[in-house]
Amino acid sequence: MKRAASSAVVDAANERGRAAGVAAVKAARQRGAAVINRGAGTMPVGAAAPNGGERYTLLEDPPDAPAPRWDALHDGTKTSDGKLCFADAPEFTPSLTPAECIRKGIFGGCYFNPRGGKAGIFSRDIAIDHAEFPAEWFEADESLYLSRRYNVTTNAYRVKSGFGQREWESKGWIHAQDPRGWFQWYCRFFCGRRSADDARQIARWRACASSRGRWRNQLCGAVQRGSGRWDDVAVSPVIRQTLLHWAYELSSADYADWRAAKGK
Repeated sequence: MKRAASSAVVDAANERGRAAGVAAVKAARQRGAAVINRGAGTMPVGAAAPNGGERYTLLEDPPDAPAPRWDALHDGTKTSDGKLCFADAPEFTPSLTPAECIRKGIFGGCYFNPRGGKAGIFSRDIAIDHAEFPAEWFEADESLYLSRRYNVTTNAYRVKSGFGQREWESKGWIHAQDPRGWFQWYCRFFCGRRSADDARQIARWRACASSRGRWRNQLCGAVQRGSGRWDDVAVSPVIRQTLLHWAYELSSADYADWRAAKGK
């Protein structure tokens, strides 16, 4: 697998994403935002909510954090049980590459459109560009990744799942360097970028899709209570779609491991 662009082009795209996030932070500060250092490797920068009350946040690295660096692009090789492995992050074992997620159908087909879906809080345009990534990831129809509007029928399980940009931002999940969210982070991590935010993003994945993850365990439980077939897409399609957004798809082996652990 080859990268679609030189490292300089990728770095420039990454910097544009970060610059857009930082610009949003500065705009938030001009509106009277407060900066809070929670000491967790990132700093949430608050923007006062339009109607008062809740404070919106956008994350940045602390000043002493190491700059992002680029290693080799993952070649897509999986283990015998269908997992992707990263030598420097052994606890992170998604089962799908970014390309596989895109081709299956995620985020209503609008993820890589800078204006795709409903507007966020910090900016109408999101700094994301599919040209940053390997061209072969996007050999599918453009409706799967460049749609202006969220389209349920492009999702793999034909259901709406998850929050939108506004909710992601309001909950403080968004880091300035990856303003589109976790999947943008994953695409860049897969391409070799390593940054101070990796630990937080991997922890979020583990909470959702690892063997102890909430959504993965809920899906296994629903399968066990339902047809008992791990690949029965009629069982919990919304959870299956959610997990797809986290680069995970339930397998026969994972379901068998879950049953063994539960004694069922």
